[in-house]
Amino acid sequence: MFARIFRVEVDTSRIDEGIEIYEDGYVPEARQQEGFLGAMLLGDRETAKGMAISMWEDEAAARATEQSGFVQQVIGRFTGILTRTPQMENYEIMVKAF
Repeated sequence: MFARIFRVEVDTSRIDEGIEIYEDGYVPEARQQEGFLGAMLLGDRETAKGMAISMWEDEAAARATEQSGFVQQVIGRFTGILTRTPQMENYEIMVKAF
């Protein structure tokens, strides 16, 4: 399994709007992507920092969403909400327990 993490910082006055875009926009579309396993959005309302984590069957499935433009499309929806360019990191999931 494979994980993609975006480290984000958002406008504190638009946190709830960002959550709504993630939950109602990104998640349903991500579920339609080949190899998608799940997603989480973590955040700290005081610092307005967070992480968007998506999990994929394998690295190829995650990379395919980058090559198809899906990732760039998703990031574009957060224009004006993000205060910094999100930092993307990729990891192999070595243990999953939940």
